[in-house]
Amino acid sequence: MNADHQHIHKHSEVDLSNLMGRLLVFLLSVLALSSAVDRSNFKTCDQSGFCKRHRNPATKVEYAVIGDSVKINETSVNAVLKSAENELHLSVLFLEDSTIRVLIDENANALRARYQPLDALAREPSQQRIAESDVTRTEESVVINAPSGHTISVQFKPFRIDVQKKDELLLSLNSGSFLKFEHFRTKDESRDDGEGFWEESFKSHTDSKPHGSSSVGMDVSFVGFKFVYGLPEHADSFVLHSTAGQEPYRMYNLDVFEFELNTNMALYGSVPYIIAHNPKQSASVLWLNAAETWIDIDSSTADKGVLASLVDKFRSSQEVPQIDAHFMSESGLIDVFLFLGPTPNDVFRQYSTLTGVYPLPPQFAIAYHQCRWNYNDEEDVANVHAGFDEHDIPMDVLWLDIEHTDGKKYFTWDPVKFANPQKMINELAAKGRKMVTIIDPHIKKDDGYHVYKDAKDLGFFIKDKDGAKDYEGHCWPGASMYLDFVNPAVRDYWAGKFSYEQYSGSTKDLFTWNDMNEPSVFSGPEVTMHKDAKHYDDWEHRDIHNIYGFYQHSSTYRGQQMRSNNKLRPFVLTRSFFVGSQRTAAVWTGDNMADWGHLKSSVPMLLSLSVAGIPHVGADVGGFFKNVDEQLLARWYQAAAFQPFFRAHAHIDCKRREPWLFSEGTKNVIRDAIRTRYSFLPYWYTLFYEHSIVGKPVMRPLWSEFPEDESSFDEEREWMVGSAVLVRPVMDPDVESVSLYLPGRNEVWYEWDTHKARRSPGAVYVDTPMSKIPHFQRGGTIIPMRERIRRASSLMKDDPITLYIASNYKGDFANGSLYLDDGESYEYKNGNYLYWSFQYKKEGESLYTIKSKNLDESGVYDPDVYIEKIVIRGVRYYPRSVHMYYDDYNPETLEFSHDRDSHVMVIRKPSAFVSREFRIDIHT
Repeated sequence: MNADHQHIHKHSEVDLSNLMGRLLVFLLSVLALSSAVDRSNFKTCDQSGFCKRHRNPATKVEYAVIGDSVKINETSVNAVLKSAENELHLSVLFLEDSTIRVLIDENANALRARYQPLDALAREPSQQRIAESDVTRTEESVVINAPSGHTISVQFKPFRIDVQKKDELLLSLNSGSFLKFEHFRTKDESRDDGEGFWEESFKSHTDSKPHGSSSVGMDVSFVGFKFVYGLPEHADSFVLHSTAGQEPYRMYNLDVFEFELNTNMALYGSVPYIIAHNPKQSASVLWLNAAETWIDIDSSTADKGVLASLVDKFRSSQEVPQIDAHFMSESGLIDVFLFLGPTPNDVFRQYSTLTGVYPLPPQFAIAYHQCRWNYNDEEDVANVHAGFDEHDIPMDVLWLDIEHTDGKKYFTWDPVKFANPQKMINELAAKGRKMVTIIDPHIKKDDGYHVYKDAKDLGFFIKDKDGAKDYEGHCWPGASMYLDFVNPAVRDYWAGKFSYEQYSGSTKDLFTWNDMNEPSVFSGPEVTMHKDAKHYDDWEHRDIHNIYGFYQHSSTYRGQQMRSNNKLRPFVLTRSFFVGSQRTAAVWTGDNMADWGHLKSSVPMLLSLSVAGIPHVGADVGGFFKNVDEQLLARWYQAAAFQPFFRAHAHIDCKRREPWLFSEGTKNVIRDAIRTRYSFLPYWYTLFYEHSIVGKPVMRPLWSEFPEDESSFDEEREWMVGSAVLVRPVMDPDVESVSLYLPGRNEVWYEWDTHKARRSPGAVYVDTPMSKIPHFQRGGTIIPMRERIRRASSLMKDDPITLYIASNYKGDFANGSLYLDDGESYEYKNGNYLYWSFQYKKEGESLYTIKSKNLDESGVYDPDVYIEKIVIRGVRYYPRSVHMYYDDYNPETLEFSHDRDSHVMVIRKPSAFVSREFRIDIHT
């Protein structure tokens, strides 16, 4: 939600601070009558002194490695970098699993330390040894044959690092000589340090910069690549485009009202990570820096600059595409990780090993969520709750926005409208459902509010630029203070607030939504916090801005773990995010709008998040702002049913959108879309489990599954759910058919509802009446489903499974997997889970078999879950008999049917338990 649409409430407070706060919110509300973002509220590169300096070729500085300073140990190369301006320390570290780390910092005698956001990493990276025989040293360079098979060359003058695989150059650092490192210095009035170096103004705000500018920047070249992706969050294309002559991509977590499409403007979260892919190779780069960061992208060929001669040794450089990324950060040091693949799955694993995976969520978190700003009171909640049952629409979670609190004081309830919160939550839980309440980081300035009083007494608020007073800004409550989550003690304090004793009215079935945590400050520059505000350990806000929300949602997650003594899995949704946010939170794309463009934009936005390591992602169904028409809403539900986080949400000014408030036809389309999601929940749950093991995205770009299919590299209308389902929803009005691309070679795809087989590669057209969600099952896969749809997912956890088998191109093989546990606790870590595979295979001239196998003997979960039906697509033989075997004896004859026209076979009531090995023989 955003300041621009706040409704002004009457309060009894008459103090000037709150009065001014309410006046500010009213003025923002007036501005909200405009339907587009006011770009003048947000900086351009030219309005940012450090960005402008880094982009200016005239300010380039050449660095060289001092040859005598080079020291080589078992795992790294260390040296001094020198320019006409300063000396820096360089470390090149060799990490396990084809990963390289490059660190550049000021020397030990620097005037001030630089912030490193190491909490964003899941663990300390493991270094890999290099043998002395693998190092070649000359007067011009050091060349290391890394254990991964790559050659790493550190060129001395001018300084450059090249990464080669066999004879091909993959990556180069500083080939454009954009390394710039503004060192800390004392102010000298006789010296011109550059525009905005010691003080900078934007609109009515002045940034005092007491330590001067300390910006850093460097370029990274991806050689041999035409396509790069990543840099969430932007409302732009999935493929990163050239910024030549345009604004760079900006990474600066901001609360942007009604964000525009097709722009590089910063939004709510930042992951400064780029992944490159070509038919033979994937590689990626993480720029680990939590300060404001701008990134220029330039596409060319390798026939210019210092790299041309290297490429020309093996291939004409004019034939080799090249993409250059120029990273520019306001503060911090240079900490770059290179992930060398070579496949997409390798890169996903390498990145997630460093930054972490999304832990297995509770099952309700991947079901359907219903939200708006705001459900009015307990009666309203009860009526909405009952409406889903009355209209036979499943729903797992009902959400409450800021109006549920006592005067915007978080961890409280409105004493009149929500007088009995435990009873309300328990009534939801009685039908298998949960509740989520919003808890933002701004704290109302009110001595009668226990969180404010505690934090004030303990000194837990961020300080102003002088470090003497608590920093004060305005947000939903009016005058607000902001907790300093950089302080570990504050994080402990926040986690403790989620205990049942501290959060009165909460239960184990109440979960959390962290919004406005960029942080949003209505009275601040660019609707956020002043950069010279002071944090724990004397860090300025400029140093930690992009990781602030990470610290809040991570503390919230830990608080939910603590309240159950680490027995139940948390669920947290965050708007602001950073590298590593996936370890503790799901993410949504913020304040979108009810129009077709925003529906279409949700796909590249979610794919960008997914490949950057954050898998549990979604966009507000129907759009947050503006009233939605029925066709758009129905199509949005259909798209979101196949996206990882599935939540409907709407602004307080929007007409109510519960599905039964629309026409009967629209209600039925919405209901069918939600029921489709519930039928696929076993598959979704298995994908989230597999992500937690290997780091693969759940929602995937086509190229991640078909890395050699160049026609799919810029596809952003469709996506894969796991490896088995391709989705291409309708995202335009009044569409009677859609075209879509079926990727891969020697692949076959089955249209879900007709079973029709389509060969790939190539484009196909699909008729799209309002009831249709175009989705295909990939040949060679097996999908577990539940077709008994109940009011909530928890009521389905012991229901039987249906297997959908899609035979491969040759018609002789398919496989898939199923993960099950209790859906809510950490007992799976004690072995209470099952992870089984299913295989369909031609065994001889007249025999096909279906077999199950335990993929993980450590799992001992043994529910009474059986397989009630098996559907086989692509059956081009005529089956004569079907028998099932347990332990290879006592065959049981099974009923089946076969449709020769659709090539579909259905085996009814095999009654095989998913936790026991079985074999089904199909005789032809």
